[in-house]
Amino acid sequence: MPDHIVVPLHDGWTLHQERRADNAPAIADVSAVVPGCVHTDLLDHHLIPDPFVNTQEDDVAWVAACDWRYACVFQVTQEQLDHECLELAFDGLDTLATISVNGTEIATTANMHRRYRFEVGALATTGPNSLEIVFASATEHCDSVRDTEGVWPSSSFGRPFNYLRKMACSWGWDWGPWLTTAGIWRPVKLHAWSHARLGDIRPRITIDPGDHGGVAIDIDTIASNCGSEARTRAVLRSLDGATIADEIVDVTVGTTKIVLDAGVVQRWWPHTHGDQPLYQLDVTMICPDDSVCDHRTVKIGFRTIELDTTADATGSAFTFVVNGVPIVARGVNWIPDDIFVTRVTEADYRQRLQQAVDANVDIVRIWGGGIYEDDRFYDTCDELGILVWQDFLFACAAYPEHLLADEVEAEAYDNVSRLMRHTSLAIWNGNNENIWGYWDWAWQDILQGRSWGAGFYFDLLPRITTELDPLRPYWAGSPYSGSQTVAPNADAQGCVHVWDVWNQVDFVRYRDHAPRFVAEFGWQAPPAWPTMADAVTPDQFEISSPAMRNHQKATDGDIKLERGIKPRFGTVGNLETWWYAAQLLQARAVQTGIEHFRSLRPYCMGTIWWQLNDCWPVASWAVIDGAGRQKPAWYALQQAYRSRLLTIQPRGDQLVVFALNETADDWAIDTSAERRRFDGSVIASTPVALAVGAHSSASFVLPSDVAQPDDPSDEVLVVGAQADRAWWWFAPDRELTLRQPNWHVSHVIDGDDLVLALTTDTVVRDLAIYPERISSTGRTDRQLVCLLPGETEKIRLSGVSAADLPALLAQPACWSVADVIAD
Repeated sequence: MPDHIVVPLHDGWTLHQERRADNAPAIADVSAVVPGCVHTDLLDHHLIPDPFVNTQEDDVAWVAACDWRYACVFQVTQEQLDHECLELAFDGLDTLATISVNGTEIATTANMHRRYRFEVGALATTGPNSLEIVFASATEHCDSVRDTEGVWPSSSFGRPFNYLRKMACSWGWDWGPWLTTAGIWRPVKLHAWSHARLGDIRPRITIDPGDHGGVAIDIDTIASNCGSEARTRAVLRSLDGATIADEIVDVTVGTTKIVLDAGVVQRWWPHTHGDQPLYQLDVTMICPDDSVCDHRTVKIGFRTIELDTTADATGSAFTFVVNGVPIVARGVNWIPDDIFVTRVTEADYRQRLQQAVDANVDIVRIWGGGIYEDDRFYDTCDELGILVWQDFLFACAAYPEHLLADEVEAEAYDNVSRLMRHTSLAIWNGNNENIWGYWDWAWQDILQGRSWGAGFYFDLLPRITTELDPLRPYWAGSPYSGSQTVAPNADAQGCVHVWDVWNQVDFVRYRDHAPRFVAEFGWQAPPAWPTMADAVTPDQFEISSPAMRNHQKATDGDIKLERGIKPRFGTVGNLETWWYAAQLLQARAVQTGIEHFRSLRPYCMGTIWWQLNDCWPVASWAVIDGAGRQKPAWYALQQAYRSRLLTIQPRGDQLVVFALNETADDWAIDTSAERRRFDGSVIASTPVALAVGAHSSASFVLPSDVAQPDDPSDEVLVVGAQADRAWWWFAPDRELTLRQPNWHVSHVIDGDDLVLALTTDTVVRDLAIYPERISSTGRTDRQLVCLLPGETEKIRLSGVSAADLPALLAQPACWSVADVIAD
């Protein structure tokens, strides 16, 4: 008899409306998909409208107010019953679940973010067995708890997500819909076993300056009556599969420890700094009769990760140090890639994270209002070389510690234990904006001395991470200065969030800030036109319509967009023109913020743009919209995050060229700075020669005859050659005398792509070609291209053909600033 039988229980489920909420329609029993959720099952059976379309989000609000029951019949064999243990294993239950087997209640749960196992051998019988899980309404529960316990402040939505351990953004956010889910959201299995089984595997990786590696493994060991007679074997294999180290020890019930000497190994690096060699670690539990009880294979990499927070004359640093090298982190924030998280596939993770890599991103912050992501996310980051900043799941709220402490402790143990094996994981972060909220958002007046989460961030979470994952840094919050005696969002210390710019002023005011590390900053734009067109019907497709407003969740979002547009372009009445202008300004905000912060190197050592992705079609801060289409801001991010970057920055009344070099090689720059008219003629120039060391920066103050224009409306400053050029414009767009270019266009077909070669007779600012306006599958490799007269720029397009050329070079597919100021 095998000592280990695992059977997935994903088939044959039905969904029942257990309790019908007021104003909810009666729903007949339907088949259900597991893993999944109630909303997606109802969508599959056409029992609710698509909540992404128009204002239909409101039409399905009743779903969250009902209780729902999932039921299935599963088969149990005598062979399974003959094992010493028979367990139901749930990787994720969302959220308030009551579980019954053959009519007997076996457990209740109250945490979406935990795994559960329940022994069912005494209840199971040979043949068919019934499994029922009733999910109580999370929204009704939290409303009731708030009524009983009082108000703990949260973000402006007024919904009490902070009273339950569940994905906060399912209550809606300033970029997401209010679609509070329920269901079996991760796999469920029936597990029969004897002797012993493996729990989590926690390898602690070390590597010394001579590249000698070691692996100290803590292995959670769960044993039956005779399980202590089992043994555990750990084998480390090289990149080519050869055995490097092989150790066998007796099982220690609770935690079995094995230490492996890896010898000389290759280091794992973020993709911007090197390769990502991953070694294979095989852990096998051997039963007393020498059969295999259980087996697990994981990939590990050898690298060191530290967070340098050294105090200095100004404040304190916030620098990631990988393998002894201080790096300038080039990051993006991550939210769930679909509000219905069970719809996110391995291919979705791969595509989105590859888009991050293609944009030169080397760190992704998993924001605290979402989920601890699936292992496939972290596996992909391990492979692609993306560092992961992992928030614990607390966001924009005070949390009642007395109600949640036990669940938070179990959740933290569960997820630190599950995730710490991943090489890409760089830091644990206690929360998102809660320390800031407590000190600066008048929460103390509401709380009147009640707990708010400090016990989690300053005691519980660092204790657990130190116990389980001692070689990885922990930080109490984002933003956080590192001290409760210093303002939490202080530029000079720790990490900051820069939101005064979007909320109050223009994006050029990013230059007012001199932070050590920026963990959030952002500027909005609408998604790609066809992405919104799929979500808003033609009769509602205008900025002021109810449907369009429903796809703009930020408070005064369109007003804030207009605050950026109007000074540059005046009043823009045409929707097509407005769309281009809004997307253009988001891209400029990306460029302005990142290039300014990078120019402060080594004082500022990282930026994490808010945000990479969207969870539905919406106007937001994302650079990739809810359909996976890259906005123009994605291309600006790609350029601003280049490993070698030239940028022009104002310093007082001077203009300064900064050269940023994040490679391991020296960079010799021998170019020129030229002030040109829009007809291309050079008015003034100066040579620019800089020697930039590895992982460093250099600067050059431009002389006044180059930096000061004679006619700001008809001049531009450029430094460098086409492939690596910095631009500086002397006047707002609407004051520029840009004229419509006379294009010379040629093209070639390269595989499935259409490659355009474009030459013009005048300066062109921010040329954008949107092939998705011609074909829904259209893509481009470049956006917002600036050209000097006589230069040829190539743009590669996919999903379109040569027959589409006339349409591609005309509106609404083709835009530049000249089109907006002429509108």
